[in-house]
Amino acid sequence: MLVAGAVGLNIEDTVHSDGGRLRGAEEHAEYVAGLRTAADAAGVHVVINARTDWFKGKHGDEATRVDDAIARMRLCAEAGADALYPVAFHDEATLARLCSELPLPVNAIAKPADGDLAMIRRAGAGRISFGPTWQMGLAEVSKEWLARWR
Repeated sequence: MLVAGAVGLNIEDTVHSDGGRLRGAEEHAEYVAGLRTAADAAGVHVVINARTDWFKGKHGDEATRVDDAIARMRLCAEAGADALYPVAFHDEATLARLCSELPLPVNAIAKPADGDLAMIRRAGAGRISFGPTWQMGLAEVSKEWLARWR
């Protein structure tokens, strides 16, 4: 992919090949730094969207979850990430706080069928992803279309 000259990737802190464990904050930042170093050595700017499943997995104490996620994401920013992706369907206040306190564009997950794009804009997200919601929506439409063929 590097030879194409334009590459981007999401780097999760969940390690699916290791039982779904969550990398520690420093471990994840080191992983991001290693990717940045390798890309720079190849002479290609890889857009790294550093993702944390801290919210998704409901890790840590609920009272400090936002603070903890911000600390994790700041380490990834310092390590060379281009965007930060604290995965969850956040309420506006939480998303706005993440966007205002993080030093890079924040990636918000959106629901194309019924999500509130205006809220995501107001909160200040710099990027959106649909995660599996796009695929799930298309699967539902496909079921409706194909139902008549049963």
